[in-house]
Amino acid sequence: MCTSVRASTVISVIIWLNGTFGVGKTSTAQRLAAMVPGSRVFDPEAVGQMLRGVLADRPVGDFQDWAAWRPLVAASLIEIARMTGQHVVVPQTVLKREYFDQIFAQLRAAELDTFHVVLDAADAVLRNRIETSDEAREWRLEHLGEYQDARSWMTEAADYVADTAASTPPQIARRIFGALPDLPAPPAPAQSAAAQPAGAAAAAAPKPKLSAPPEPAAKPVREDPVKAALSQLPRVSESPGLADHR
Repeated sequence: MCTSVRASTVISVIIWLNGTFGVGKTSTAQRLAAMVPGSRVFDPEAVGQMLRGVLADRPVGDFQDWAAWRPLVAASLIEIARMTGQHVVVPQTVLKREYFDQIFAQLRAAELDTFHVVLDAADAVLRNRIETSDEAREWRLEHLGEYQDARSWMTEAADYVADTAASTPPQIARRIFGALPDLPAPPAPAQSAAAQPAGAAAAAAPKPKLSAPPEPAAKPVREDPVKAALSQLPRVSESPGLADHR
């Protein structure tokens, strides 16, 4: 089993969604990230696409087979977590145990905790989904048997197994969210209240309102004539361009 979340020592948690190709990981990841405060989605396929351009002279059938892919994925997650202080939801099929162990060992060595989820369904359900989809149908069908062989170790290594039969991605995401341990709260991002996720604005510490309109030039007459005169002087904070540097 993966290590449990240690809220006292860890800030960021890597929530890895595993399962066969076409089971609904990407759609579920997007909805799960919307539920988990202070989280973002990272798709390791971006690393694979980068390597395809760099290693075009060394072709492989699956970019995960490039030795560089596994440490680069782990390093990317480590740096994203450190830079943002946020939890990261990762939708990526990893069917080879040695590849999985290599990535997760590197994450744990960096003192990042992990929550490994396997999205599963009966073979007939998975096959029907793939055959009724136009997206990478042949590729997914070719790897369905490999998933069947890997299912035992994947479910054994999982912190949570989600049965996706007769379920939509929002429903699956809600079940995963309910299975998550208490996650440490990430630091509040430096952003306006309008840009925060739902519910975050109330919990966040008050921030300076850089976009607030300037005070009107005309002010009520005050008893102190010196203050009244100073109030007519131009202020540095009213100079143009301030709101553009939020």
